[in-house]
Amino acid sequence: MTERIQTKNKTINVNKTGDGTNDILIIFIHGLTGNYLQMHHFQEYFKNSYDTLSYDLSGRGDSTMQTDPANIHQHTEDLLQMIDILDYEKFILAGYSMGGYIALNAAGQSDKIQKVVLLDGGGIANENTSSLVIPSLGRLEKTFNSAEDYLDMMKQSYGALGVEWSAVMDRVISHEIHEVNGDIKPKSDYTLTKQDFESFYDYPHSKIYEGVNVPVLLIICTGPIKDNTPLFSKDGYDLMSDTVKDIKSSDYALNHYEIVFNNNPGLNREINNFLEME
Repeated sequence: MTERIQTKNKTINVNKTGDGTNDILIIFIHGLTGNYLQMHHFQEYFKNSYDTLSYDLSGRGDSTMQTDPANIHQHTEDLLQMIDILDYEKFILAGYSMGGYIALNAAGQSDKIQKVVLLDGGGIANENTSSLVIPSLGRLEKTFNSAEDYLDMMKQSYGALGVEWSAVMDRVISHEIHEVNGDIKPKSDYTLTKQDFESFYDYPHSKIYEGVNVPVLLIICTGPIKDNTPLFSKDGYDLMSDTVKDIKSSDYALNHYEIVFNNNPGLNREINNFLEME
């Protein structure tokens, strides 16, 4: 069951576990075209030992649309406002893809954040990243005859990327579409989502990396998306590794989508070990 958090000018849809008896909250931050269910496997694993929260970024799922111009800074402000509202003094941020950029940006602005986990996100995007992402955004401009048509298209797309289909995936896809005048359309706006992506390239990497003073675990996906090319190149994380004061990284031969849509017990254990370290 989700609930709503009211920030200064938006309503954010959140999925929270725990009763507040733990003194720390893990916030899971999804990627560019995802929603809170994209972080399901991680939240299910960690809810047994931490209070957790995943949420729809503005413009996704059941949260308020992001404002124009859209960018990572706006999503960071949304997150920081939620942190101020939530009744916790300590937070861990786990950001996937675009969520990684948001997590790092927030970590340099709030002393409530204790650790950051980056799931293939927050590095320097290159031309390959753009050539892989921009075509995939085309679906946001389309209209579909039925939810089943949209689901079938996404099954084919994700299946080609090694994603294991499940009831969770059905929920992920169902949550990103709605009915408008009898047609099925994605909830996200194409132009604003594209602006969010373009802000990857305006991200002040050096400044933000220098401002992160908490331990960071970086997970790098080396698995290919197309033509033996990963979504983010490994060397795109070099500046982060050289600049962030306390950072540990691991490579996984999974691709960018397998790391979240498939359950990866070994990865969960590595993250758990990092969180338990003093």
